[in-house]
Amino acid sequence: MDGEMNLIEMELREILMKEDVMGSRQVIVLGEKGGAREFPIYIGYAEALVLDLELHDVVNKRPMTHDLIFNVLDSLGGEIQRIVVDDLREGTFFGKLIVRTAAGTEELIDSRPSDAVVLATKRKLPIFVSEDVLEKISDDQE
Repeated sequence: MDGEMNLIEMELREILMKEDVMGSRQVIVLGEKGGAREFPIYIGYAEALVLDLELHDVVNKRPMTHDLIFNVLDSLGGEIQRIVVDDLREGTFFGKLIVRTAAGTEELIDSRPSDAVVLATKRKLPIFVSEDVLEKISDDQE
């Protein structure tokens, strides 16, 4: 996958949880690691809450959904290597989990970027965004 597109490493810069007249809106901001480019992604309340709890080192007594994903992968000998936000269509971001299997192959698993960022944050995995997505964001902001 990396050979097919130019990937830029990003970091989670901010989580915004807002209540307003229109209801609740949650936003994460991904920023270019060592760079100035950044952009928001609207996410669900559950994902924002899990991210916030993770960043504040709150540990649940029982596994939550994202923990379950790791439990399944770990028991099968798989491991998430990194996540990639690889497309932006009609205002919707698309992502992938890059998983190394027990057999040593690399599999791309379709994922919402919000879930992928939660998984990356929990295991301190690299987050990448394709240059094409960053260019689309830049074009939309002009």
